[in-house]
Amino acid sequence: MNSDKQNIRRSIVFGLGLSGMLGATNSFAQDAFPNKTIRVVVPFPAGANVDVVARIFTDKLSKEINQAVVVENKPGAGGALGWDTVMQRPTDGYSLFYAVRSIMSITPHVYPKNNLDPVKDFTAISQVCTLPHVLIATPNAPFNNFKELVEYARKNPGKLDYASLGVGSHPHLAVEYWARQLDLKINHIPYTGNPAIDVMSGTVPLFLEGSGTAVPRVLSGGVKAIAVTGGRSIPALPNVGTINSFQPGLDEDGIIGSTWHGFFARRGTPEPIVAMLNKHLVKVSQDPDTQKRLTEFASVGTGTSSQSLNTVIAKDYEFFGNIVRNLKIST
Repeated sequence: MNSDKQNIRRSIVFGLGLSGMLGATNSFAQDAFPNKTIRVVVPFPAGANVDVVARIFTDKLSKEINQAVVVENKPGAGGALGWDTVMQRPTDGYSLFYAVRSIMSITPHVYPKNNLDPVKDFTAISQVCTLPHVLIATPNAPFNNFKELVEYARKNPGKLDYASLGVGSHPHLAVEYWARQLDLKINHIPYTGNPAIDVMSGTVPLFLEGSGTAVPRVLSGGVKAIAVTGGRSIPALPNVGTINSFQPGLDEDGIIGSTWHGFFARRGTPEPIVAMLNKHLVKVSQDPDTQKRLTEFASVGTGTSSQSLNTVIAKDYEFFGNIVRNLKIST
C-alpha cells in the first residue's frame, strides 16, 4: 500500500514537472524573436541617399523574417541624435541602428561631448553594402570635371561654395580633406537636410552625394557629375573620372570618399538575436534581386559577419579620428 502511494506521488510530481517544461517551451515559442515590429533608426532624413538604400534592406528583411521592419528617420547632429535614440531603448533587438562609415568613425570625434563610442555602445550585426559618392554640380557650373573644378577654385579663391549634410558629415570631411590637400579655398555650407535640390536649382553649386540618389539625378540631367569616389569609375557613369585619378593619394580605394552601410544593435543585445539577424541580413545582402537593385545605385551588396564589421569599425574609428583632428573639425 505504501509502495502504491509512493508510485502515485512520483507520477504526480513527474506530471507536474513535465507540464512545467511544456509550459516553459510554449512560453519560449511565444516569446521567440521577433514577435513584434522591429524599428530601424536611420540617422538621415527621409529621401536621403542612406535612407533610400536602407529601405531596400528593411523591406527585404521584413519579408525574410515575416515580421514588420520599419524605418525611423532621426537626422541631426551628424548622426548623434539617431545614435542617442537607440541607446535609450532596451537591448532586446527591437531597436536597431542603420549606420554608415561616417556615423561610426567621424561623428564621435566631431561631437566629443556626446561621449559616443562605437565599440562600447554597439555590436555590429552585418555590413550590408558598400557604395561610392558622386561629386555633383549645378548644371550651369563653369566646370565639367574635377580638373576643371580645381582650376576654377584656384583662379577664384574663396568664391566657390559647397554644401554638406552638416558639420562633421562625410560630405563635409571628404571635400574639406581634398581642399586641404589641393590647397583650395572654398566655403562650406552645412545643411540639416539633403541639399541636392538647391544644387539642381543653382542655389549652391557643389555637393558630394551618395551614389544611391546622385546617379538618378545625373542621369535625369538635373545635375552634372564632376567626379566619383572609389578605385574606379562606376558603370552607371562610365565617362566620369575618379577623385584619385586626378591625384594619386586623394582617395585610394575610396577610403576618404566612399562608404559602407551596416546594421547594429546596442551592446548587450543577446548573441542569439545578433546571430539570427546576421544570418538573415547576409542572405538578403547576397540575394540576386538585392544585388540587381543595388547595382542601379552603383552599390554592391556585401553581407559580412558581425566580427568582420566590428574590425572595420575599430580601424575606421582610428583612421578618421586622425583626419578630424588634423582638419580641426568640431562643433
